Amino acid sequence: MKKIYLTLAFLTACCFFAKAQFHIGAGATYINYASDIKKGTPGAQVRGSFYIREKYGLGLAFQYNAPVKSKYSDEEFSFERTTQLMGIGLMANLHLIGSYESDFSLYFPIGATYQMGKNKYKFSSDGSSGITSIDIEDEKLNGFVLNLNVGVQYRIGNPYLFAEAGVGVAAGSSNYNTRDGYTANNNPTPSSTLLQLGIRIPFGSGVGGGVY
Repeated sequence: MKKIYLTLAFLTACCFFAKAQFHIGAGATYINYASDIKKGTPGAQVRGSFYIREKYGLGLAFQYNAPVKSKYSDEEFSFERTTQLMGIGLMANLHLIGSYESDFSLYFPIGATYQMGKNKYKFSSDGSSGITSIDIEDEKLNGFVLNLNVGVQYRIGNPYLFAEAGVGVAAGSSNYNTRDGYTANNNPTPSSTLLQLGIRIPFGSGVGGGVY
């Protein structure tokens, strides 16, 4: 009996994946950070998407961003901060106009990203006060970001070109001072806005332009 159930489960899974379609995509990004960074940086994203319904699917993405450098100085001291961030995100793609296989589609990628990174500091002084070096520890910037994007796609043969824009909002408290006193920052990762241009290639059965 167990063998029969296992066989039925295996056949069901095969039918499920046979009707599904997978997409692999890559794009160039430009992310503008909030918080005290207040700068933008180029980057790149690779993603894989899985569709079993025409109107929605799930995707996993990896985002890498070029380091952002900020400088602070007064008459004697100067600090240089290098911010490096990358993230792994899980997104649900909801198509409002068209579907994943349409020549044109308007869709909304909604989800969350676990952002990882750190601030590295470099100190220098002109030596007028006798202080020549200060040891500053790296600051971790790990935390979850909630993503809300809007995107459009256009099919050119087999691949799709897509463009997306959206916001990422840090999940959790980022306040240091409250009426009740000091509150530790439990999510130091910055919020951001994103622009992305890329290409997406479908792999699957029964859709226009698919690769088999």
